[in-house]
Amino acid sequence: MDLLEENFPQLFYLYSTYYTPYATYIYPLRRALLLTQSYFYQYAFPTLYPFYALTLRLLSSVLTEQPSLASLALLAILLLVSLKLMDILRRTIISWIAFVIRMTMYASVMLLGVWVYQRGLEQSLEDLGWILGYFAGLGEQGQRMGHAKAAGRANEARRIPKGNHRGRTRGAGW
Repeated sequence: MDLLEENFPQLFYLYSTYYTPYATYIYPLRRALLLTQSYFYQYAFPTLYPFYALTLRLLSSVLTEQPSLASLALLAILLLVSLKLMDILRRTIISWIAFVIRMTMYASVMLLGVWVYQRGLEQSLEDLGWILGYFAGLGEQGQRMGHAKAAGRANEARRIPKGNHRGRTRGAGW
């Protein structure tokens, strides 16, 4: 890190300050990752290590010897098994994501029903109108701000002197 700091100070500054605004979001994820790794090394690794060592020993012997038909068949079988396992993993992840999305949708519909039941239909429609009006106002405000910024950029572009500069000018970026 000292080498980076001494030779490339801008890169070191970017490296040391890049994640600062996102630290509140990154640290819980990092903590969850470290806890998952801790769980893996404490519980799963001792169980899986014999299988890992046997597979590693088998693969190293297959890869260091002269390739024979049996070793090529073994590698093909290992490839097919690993592809099948990856397909199962992909299906599992997609099914869990679909489950979470489905449950979120059901929960939001149920919460909307409870909200309408508690507030009454007329009051709920009034609240919905207010919410839609609020978002429409935000959209109009965003359009006004966008038009103002675009007009400012157009004025800046008009103020740039026209000359016969070829290529980049001094101070025109990197």
